[in-house]
Amino acid sequence: MTPAPMAAAGRDPAIDMIRGVALFGILVVNMPFFAMPFGFGGDWWRSAFPGALDRFAVFLIQALFEAKFILIFSFLFGYGAARQIETNGPARYRRRLLALGLLGIAHALLLFAGDILLAYALLGLILPLAARWSALRLVKAAALMWLLAILTHTLLGIVGVIEPDSWKGGDDAAVALHRSGDFLGIARYRLVEWAVFYGLAPFITLPHVAMMFFLGMAAYRHLDSTPLSSLAAQGRSIARLLWLPALIGNIAYAAMAVATPGAMKPAFAAAELILRGVFPPLLSLVLIGAGLSVFTSPLGARIGRIFQADGRLSLSLYICESIACALLFLGYGFGLYGRLGPAAAIGLAALVYFGLLVIASAWGKVFAKGPFEWFVERMAGPRRPPGMALETAG
Repeated sequence: MTPAPMAAAGRDPAIDMIRGVALFGILVVNMPFFAMPFGFGGDWWRSAFPGALDRFAVFLIQALFEAKFILIFSFLFGYGAARQIETNGPARYRRRLLALGLLGIAHALLLFAGDILLAYALLGLILPLAARWSALRLVKAAALMWLLAILTHTLLGIVGVIEPDSWKGGDDAAVALHRSGDFLGIARYRLVEWAVFYGLAPFITLPHVAMMFFLGMAAYRHLDSTPLSSLAAQGRSIARLLWLPALIGNIAYAAMAVATPGAMKPAFAAAELILRGVFPPLLSLVLIGAGLSVFTSPLGARIGRIFQADGRLSLSLYICESIACALLFLGYGFGLYGRLGPAAAIGLAALVYFGLLVIASAWGKVFAKGPFEWFVERMAGPRRPPGMALETAG
């Protein structure tokens, strides 16, 4: 790895800052799934941590974090993919996806069943074709994916595929296993979780991710005719337009998610899923617009520098977050599994994130890339000489 300063030509600091903030949001969501059976998505936490503070923490996660920051990351992935394809061509981009997919498989098998990298790699295969579309066509494709997400969430709600009852059973055994330090046993358990995650992903994850991929590419395409500062102004307008319905919808979704199980549980679960299909992407767009507005201002740019290092090393830090969580919660580490509730998980997420931020800042003073970014670049091969941009289709 070649020593180099953190600054790099051709990168947008505001984009790296938003990516760095998104890493924190992703960790807040993932931490409970490392900490307890089924995280905040199951019922185990209700009996193990019944206090008002933990209930509020779950509400906060689902209202403001869950299914929001991963979509911000998806938007930025689409934005970056458009740049990579235009600059170095689709062949090199596909090799990057291969490397990303390999990392995703290893990440899921060894660390976290909810890995998103493999899903990005597979879904990203459609982006070389989409890179030739106009911004308007990309926005239309995103709208279609949003409608598909609403439909799939609604269908799941109607047929009752996802209900809190389906997550019950074996929770005490899972706690004992994860505290035991049985590496192979935990790996087998994780493999089952991974199969469930990818079985549900086409219904609850991938349509939203594809939506944000297309919007990210549209934003990059729009930069052909407008500077980033103008795009930030447009993002600010979108945030002003969407923030109230987005916030109300996500609060309603979170309120139903944390409601005490009872006779209305199936109806609440169905309504929760429908709201999840509609509103999280809207709040993601609000946060992206607000982030662009803040981080392209002089004061915001100075404040945002603390997140910039995390954004540049986002792939390595995403995996390092999982390594830190595995060491904290599993029996071959500190064995905290099942001992910390949702509220404590949020606090611990902040400690881990800012600890890694310090490490990232120190690393960036010496190396140009993180270890996993370096791996992806090596797998992708040499960059092509500067050439003509890709043509767009209407």
